[in-house]
Amino acid sequence: MLFGQLNADIFTLFSGSNRHLYEHVLVKIYEDFFRSDLRFPTQSEVVSLIYERLGHSAELWREDETPVTFDQVVTGRGRRIRRRSLEIADTGASSEAMVRARHIYIRLLATGWLEETRYGLKVTVDMPPGAMRLAEFLCALREGMSEQLGGLVVQVRNELEALQVNARDNALGLHKAARDAASFGRYLRSVLSALREVDRQVLASDSIGRRLRHYFEDFVERVLLQDYAVITTTSHPYRFRHRIFAALDALEDSVLDIGVLTDAYLEARLAKDLPAARDIVFDDLSKIRRVFQRIEEAFERIQQHRARLETRLRNTVRYAGRRSGSFLMRSEPLLLQLDKLQESHGRTLGIPGPLEPRQSPLSPFLLARSRNARAPIVSGILLLPSAEPLRELRKRLEREHLDRLTVTSEQVSRFVERRVPPFGETEAANFWIDTIDDFLAFEALRLAVAASGDTPEDVHQLVAHLRESFSFQRSDGADVDNAWLACNGFRVQRKDDRVTLEGHDHAK
Repeated sequence: MLFGQLNADIFTLFSGSNRHLYEHVLVKIYEDFFRSDLRFPTQSEVVSLIYERLGHSAELWREDETPVTFDQVVTGRGRRIRRRSLEIADTGASSEAMVRARHIYIRLLATGWLEETRYGLKVTVDMPPGAMRLAEFLCALREGMSEQLGGLVVQVRNELEALQVNARDNALGLHKAARDAASFGRYLRSVLSALREVDRQVLASDSIGRRLRHYFEDFVERVLLQDYAVITTTSHPYRFRHRIFAALDALEDSVLDIGVLTDAYLEARLAKDLPAARDIVFDDLSKIRRVFQRIEEAFERIQQHRARLETRLRNTVRYAGRRSGSFLMRSEPLLLQLDKLQESHGRTLGIPGPLEPRQSPLSPFLLARSRNARAPIVSGILLLPSAEPLRELRKRLEREHLDRLTVTSEQVSRFVERRVPPFGETEAANFWIDTIDDFLAFEALRLAVAASGDTPEDVHQLVAHLRESFSFQRSDGADVDNAWLACNGFRVQRKDDRVTLEGHDHAK
């Protein structure tokens, strides 16, 4: 839950009239102490930093808040903050700034942005994880909304091609590629949002100077020279699109690669079981495909906004001189002279010839058409497209193949019970293997016998289940060497005559 990780009053810091000052101080504290260095500042260091920020931004303080006053910020035997004893310093202003600094520090503690930690007699200040993520987001906003994500398309292509070379070692690269593709989609949205914001600011400008400033500072410098230049050069949406789709098709058609990716996702604890891990694999592949299939509409909108803003800029510069009044000042004397000339001749001035007077057409086809009545929404049966039989067959075969690779403890028990008599003992070298299911069961049995402390949890569960009816002992003499595999030998002893039924297999 969001508010389970954050203080209930964490956003109230920015609800008052001093929100700009709090934002300025909080970002400075985060950048100096918690963003990149593993520093553990004391109370006096934090308050000293707030005091310095107040000196640089004293105009941001508003008197709406009543400062909290207390004699000493540090507790216990902490060292007081000493003011610099300068002859030119204003003692009253310094005391007032110190009271404000202590008030800001207490507000940061009360709203959950900072917390105090005691190590013996030493008290240090730390920032909670949730507040640290919010502070990082504030720093990103101050540094600019334009994200410099120029190499995302190249990263997605490299990660997908690495999977084709070695899917087992680079399996987690697919999950990162899905996150990079989503980041590229958000990047295109941020460019489009920046263009819309510039458009709104230009329309809201009340003077030519402000309009031109928005054009050149916001549109040209911040968007055209940064974001738009990136997506049209190094991160052009169509640069590696074909190769990305080819890599996705190859991964989806390879059952072996899907199985390897599923096992890697399960080992990385991205899912709790094999079906959930397989769903995450296909979901990551689908995320990448959806992003690069839908970039055409986003890029077309970006081009339309850019062209419209450039046209407005051209028209603004073209007609800027006509709005200044110089045109009216030049035309007024000329019109007065024409009026006097017309009165002196006593007739209407005109140009002789076959020219007809210009008339404006008033055709009904030029008028705006009335809006038609909306058709009512009628409920009915939605016709869904039929599934492709070949694709459904491939999915079913893939599921059956992955389910077959998942060997249960009941399968291993039935395999051993057929080869070891009740209360008897048999060498593993004498176990016959007829089918692939027998081979998978024997492989699971071999891993259970060789289990150690660093083996996976499912192997430990298999060992615990088998030891209820069997005991194992390693044998150095008779090694297993047949047409299926070669491994160290071991001996299996059956403790009872229990028989595992087919119905107990939960995987069937």
